[in-house]
Amino acid sequence: MKPLEEVRLYCFSPGSFLMGRDPIEMVAAQIRGGADVIQLREKDMPKREKLELGRAVKNLAAREGALFIVNDDLDLALILEADGVHLGQDDIPIQYARPLLKDKIIGISTHSLEQARQAIDSGADYIGIGPVFETETKIRVDQVVGIDLVLKVKALSSIPVIAIGGIGENNIDLLVDRGIKRAAIISDILSSDDIEAKTRALKEKLRNV
Repeated sequence: MKPLEEVRLYCFSPGSFLMGRDPIEMVAAQIRGGADVIQLREKDMPKREKLELGRAVKNLAAREGALFIVNDDLDLALILEADGVHLGQDDIPIQYARPLLKDKIIGISTHSLEQARQAIDSGADYIGIGPVFETETKIRVDQVVGIDLVLKVKALSSIPVIAIGGIGENNIDLLVDRGIKRAAIISDILSSDDIEAKTRALKEKLRNV
């Protein structure tokens, strides 16, 4: 299993970007392009279908050495024996998830300095901070936090900090130039005609930090 410290590019299952394509090939293309993490993020998929997709994604990620994280769903993370779970501010608090997941990875979404501090103090293994830029990926969009907040969180954090929200090839240099080396990217990759090439280009930017 890839150590969290080595994570640079955090990627996702297709979700609403599937558009008739093969979901496993879309994930495989991201891994070939250098994705360090694949998160199972399927907001609208029935649970039984999500389970089947999750099994296939987990097996692929395990073969290729990428981390496999389940978004929001603690039950599914346990059933799939995922490498970890990612929890939002409205999900099960980490103090209830930790006894069940034991030494598995728990990531927390944060949108402010206070939320980041709380996640660190509660024992999160990594935190996502954002949205850094405007994004249309989420139905309920949180207020843009900007690059400066990412830097403040990074300065106080002893665990990996992953920037998320509206990041793509057109603006990733704004992060890289400020020393931010970890990013989660959804739409810019999954909406691309060449997912592998897009992933590789973004990973190369982050690798140089």
